[in-house]
Amino acid sequence: MNPMAEADVDAAIAALSLPDGALVLETGCGGAELLLRILEAHPGARGVGVDPDPFALARARAAAAARVPGREPQLVKARAEDAAAAPGAADLVVNVASSHAHGGFPAALDALAALTRPDGGLVLLGEGFWTRPPAPDYLEALGGADADELPLGLDALLDAARAAGLRPLDVRVAADADWAAYEEGLAAEAERHDDDAARAYARRIRERRALPDGATTMGFALLTLHRTDPT
Repeated sequence: MNPMAEADVDAAIAALSLPDGALVLETGCGGAELLLRILEAHPGARGVGVDPDPFALARARAAAAARVPGREPQLVKARAEDAAAAPGAADLVVNVASSHAHGGFPAALDALAALTRPDGGLVLLGEGFWTRPPAPDYLEALGGADADELPLGLDALLDAARAAGLRPLDVRVAADADWAAYEEGLAAEAERHDDDAARAYARRIRERRALPDGATTMGFALLTLHRTDPT
């Protein structure tokens, strides 16, 4: 559920430097697809996924049994703040398109840093940013979003990560074509349902993309971050 190209996601996962027996924690994991890919790519790692949606976790459990038998991650039905995850315990914390699980940008950056091992832990973060100041009609088309919900520009996102004590190691940005494929996929999937709300959702996506700069106002970055001391 993010607009990154598959090749970028897989390359970022393959490049992660994890110790044997690494603890990987994914917050807002949904169906835990990213967590499972990391466990597949790093056979020595163990995983924990946290999400409040029982249906998504049920899908995650079925997928884990098929893909990493004997190494299934612990899946916790809870909101991130209620999961009692130990501070500083994870070798890698994953949060992609789920910063809302920690109060959104920029609060999520501090929360993710606090969960990560202080002596070299990593964060794999997927977060949006504005490529230009969003127009009022664009924000309205997003359902009444606020311009302060995302940073203005990739540099502002990276600066916020650094201020939280997270040094960027790898930066990947979704291309316009990836965004188009992602949002068209969302609209097409919604239209498969015989449901007025789903059809309205698909229509809103296409109407928003048809606005001036509607297809290019929002960017999305996948960042590999290394925990350091805050600056």
